[in-house]
Amino acid sequence: MSDTETPAELNLSTEPDLAHAVEEEEEEDDDDMEQITAQKVLEILETAWINETNAPELLQHQSDMLELMISQVSHMEEQMRDLDKNDFRAVVHSMELERIRYIMASYLRCRLQKIETFTQYIINQDAAREPDDKRLSPEEAKFAQELSQNVDEYFHKVATQYMPNQQRGEAEQRIITPNLMSHVFLKANVAVPAVIVGVDDEEVDLAPGSQHIIPYQLVADLIQTNKAQLI
Repeated sequence: MSDTETPAELNLSTEPDLAHAVEEEEEEDDDDMEQITAQKVLEILETAWINETNAPELLQHQSDMLELMISQVSHMEEQMRDLDKNDFRAVVHSMELERIRYIMASYLRCRLQKIETFTQYIINQDAAREPDDKRLSPEEAKFAQELSQNVDEYFHKVATQYMPNQQRGEAEQRIITPNLMSHVFLKANVAVPAVIVGVDDEEVDLAPGSQHIIPYQLVADLIQTNKAQLI
């Protein structure tokens, strides 16, 4: 190991084929799993984290990438045991590990906050989507259903059972929804022609790398298809 080796080179390139390792553990996913480097997994998670933090609605979950990164973090921790604790590189690599842990924890925390705030809205939206398009991971879906059920039971005990029948039936009106027309900062990843950016159908061509302030709903599909990202 050279003294100039960076944390990314040590920690993220020592297991270049993460997907292959997962394939050995989960043979049923062999046909669907693509080979991907640990560095690429981290880049995907960082982008997903920033998008999730800035988007008003819940985005597509990245459970597969999280599982791969957790596996890689364990591998990196094993490598750390071979380094002398007095070696400066050990400190740098430890800081890199903490940064990765923070990204994963912050990403999950942001998603949980959205699920807790927009519970029934998210459940209803996901119920209308195809299995491959669902935003919630299986674990998140279970959590959302249990949370919704517990909240409904609580409010029934303390309030709704004492309300007139007409008010009991207005559940849909009490669902909290995100403001999809809130403005977001956007950076185009590729050239995107004729993007509608206003209520008067004004169109703008997005050049690769260009940055814009646009109502989220007008560019939500670009975020989902990775043609643009939030900043």
